Amino acid sequence: MATAELVYPLAFPKSIAHKCEICGKTASRMCAKCRVTFYCSEEHQIADNVGIHDKICPTLATLRSKQPFLPSEEERRDRDHEIREKKLHLIEVTRMIGERHVFQNRYDAAIPAALASLKLAMDVYGPRSVELIPSYLILSEASLGLKQLNQCWEYLSQAQYTVLQQQNQAPPAITSQVARNMAQLSIARKDYDEAARHLANDIYDASLYYGTEHYKVAGGYFLLGKVFKLMNRLEVTESLYTQVTQMWYYHLRRLLQSRVVFSDMDAILGKNDDEDEEDETTKSSKLDLATEAEAHNTLQTLLAYRLENHHGNPMIQELNKIYHCFTILYFLARDYIQVHDSMNKIKDCNVKEIDDDQQRILKFLDQLNRMKSLMKRQQQEN
Repeated sequence: MATAELVYPLAFPKSIAHKCEICGKTASRMCAKCRVTFYCSEEHQIADNVGIHDKICPTLATLRSKQPFLPSEEERRDRDHEIREKKLHLIEVTRMIGERHVFQNRYDAAIPAALASLKLAMDVYGPRSVELIPSYLILSEASLGLKQLNQCWEYLSQAQYTVLQQQNQAPPAITSQVARNMAQLSIARKDYDEAARHLANDIYDASLYYGTEHYKVAGGYFLLGKVFKLMNRLEVTESLYTQVTQMWYYHLRRLLQSRVVFSDMDAILGKNDDEDEEDETTKSSKLDLATEAEAHNTLQTLLAYRLENHHGNPMIQELNKIYHCFTILYFLARDYIQVHDSMNKIKDCNVKEIDDDQQRILKFLDQLNRMKSLMKRQQQEN
């Protein structure tokens, strides 16, 4: 529950004007915990608290509070560097949470998280930097989810304008996302030809940046499949959805084979993640919250499509791959009950890769249970 303290604008000096975190109107209340975040109404405070503030409140108190005077230039430089690093970390966290809210269809909650990341990015990079675009895109997706098409177009226009201003600095990963969001807006407007054009640009730019088989490209193919389905061209949808399944299948299998799956065993042994020396490959392979939500949302749609069009053995193999993707996804999330449920849904499987992975998972879970039992027995004896 959000705790608030009323504030009175006339009580502050003329040079100080506290604005609502959500809408920018004059504030009449503030968060009683951090005392540096302001709102115009209880409704906006609750929305912000649900979306992001509850998770970043202590950090904001540190960043927004008045900093003490330091006599040494070196001390001031070190402090400024530390504050910048905290802001950069907070930008990453707020965007990740905002993206996850979007993939979970919690659009009201995504907007405060995206707004927080946008303000922090403006503070760190300036108002015209390409680093602001990811925040604009989350805001556009949330607005689209809320059926606010005009608001969505405004955020996308700002993102496009920034890309045009900074053409040499906007990487294909960013231009790909802008094109994908434009396609989503076109789909909502039922302009499918325009949507297909944007998605062609999206897939090209994403492939250029990540590689043609990377799972980051799968989102473009997935939406393109949706467009052709809406155009009643199911043979194209079939091909594209098969490609999307394969991309996620390979990506999740690579995650399974990396040492990230042994995190539970490390925890039992008292091993701290920070003590491990991670190479760049392992770091990049970890499943963050937003990617997990995207994978789950995509696989649910693919599964529903396959179940509706389930004809013949080739379709069974596609279903098995989807169920196997779910198995790995739940395994990485440590939801072992769902792991067994997904495994039980795999039928008549003659794909050796799936069988090998399942044996690896079952072996790991067996070792995990044995070690837990052993440690419990030792604790009882002591």
